[in-house]
Amino acid sequence: MNRLLLFGVFFIAASCSTIPNHSNVKEQYFLTEVKPVLQQNCLRCHNGTMPSPALNLTSKDDAFKRNSRGQNYILPGRPDQSLLVTAVQRSGAHLKLMPRTDISLTDDQIGMLREWIEDGAFWPTDKNGILKPQSNPENP
Repeated sequence: MNRLLLFGVFFIAASCSTIPNHSNVKEQYFLTEVKPVLQQNCLRCHNGTMPSPALNLTSKDDAFKRNSRGQNYILPGRPDQSLLVTAVQRSGAHLKLMPRTDISLTDDQIGMLREWIEDGAFWPTDKNGILKPQSNPENP
């Protein structure tokens, strides 16, 4: 009888739809936090129009490439080794500070990008993961 009860508990737990799906949480974070910051602040320049190996943030495949010196633009789990973070923090040895406008990313936006990369840098590979430049209301 204990086996039957144990099976019932597992069955109910497995079929319960209120248990959050971790990948769905990561995708929502990307869509609501990461994607808008990249589209409004980075894709004005990093949209694939610059010659390779310049950073292209239009898709996961492009964004996760390395630069000509073999450094990662985005290295999942390692924000301090990701050139994207180094550039937007406007510190360290990165040669170019981004974005190259009068307005920098806020501390919250930089922290969000660091957290996203530290948590694995989830980036959908479907149409939700395709980024397009959007105007930034604070920096038209």
